[in-house]
Amino acid sequence: MTLVALTLLAACTNPPATYEGTVADYWGNPIEGATVVMEGQPERPLTDADGHYTFNLVAGKHIMKAGKDGYIQESAEVEVKDGEVPDAPVFKLHQKPETVGYYLIGTNKYEKLEAQPVKSIGNELKSHRGVKSIGEAQANNDLQILFHTDLKYDEILRLGLELHKLKFVKETKLPGGEQKRQKVELNLYASDSEIPIEIEPIHSREDYIIKPKAAIEPGYYAFQTQDLLDSNDAQAFAQIPDELKKVYSFEYGK
Repeated sequence: MTLVALTLLAACTNPPATYEGTVADYWGNPIEGATVVMEGQPERPLTDADGHYTFNLVAGKHIMKAGKDGYIQESAEVEVKDGEVPDAPVFKLHQKPETVGYYLIGTNKYEKLEAQPVKSIGNELKSHRGVKSIGEAQANNDLQILFHTDLKYDEILRLGLELHKLKFVKETKLPGGEQKRQKVELNLYASDSEIPIEIEPIHSREDYIIKPKAAIEPGYYAFQTQDLLDSNDAQAFAQIPDELKKVYSFEYGK
């Protein structure tokens, strides 16, 4: 047998090594028809009905990406060493929301936070701010929020986005003339404390993951900007347009 024939036979009996991975949504449901690419390589396989894809192994360090219309692209670094077949990346893609807003990432779906108007009750000496209703959104376990927005990352930081734990205040006493204190009903969910958060850009110019920096207790929470839930500066609050006097609240329970 000639050398050329032996070479052809070896090529036919020893195909290039491959490895398989999967693409699914955040909740583990396979995504069919997602495109997977490896930077610098011509292959662009599509996932099958089970979310599987197959790639020929190429030695070296590579960036792989997976995406599909309606989802937020994800990427992963892989290193392929000669003679080894590494585990292929398992991509989990976030669905891209259709409208701007805050979305709780639940156990099997998104839940959009409803905007709640901020009310101010008091007098010229003292005022209290809060919301009358929390809304129906509920979060459990690992709290993560997808923030879909037109704002850039630096604009979000300048916005002063904060997460506050809320407490229900039924009534309080307000200062009055001649050192008298007047009892008034509030029936508001007011700020109890600020919860430090981290805002992480993901592979999209419009989407960010927000989560607390430490474990939080069950209770009521709200995202605020412009110090809407702080009662110190009544004049500044009065100058904010009514359509912007809104926070985004939810209930959290383990």
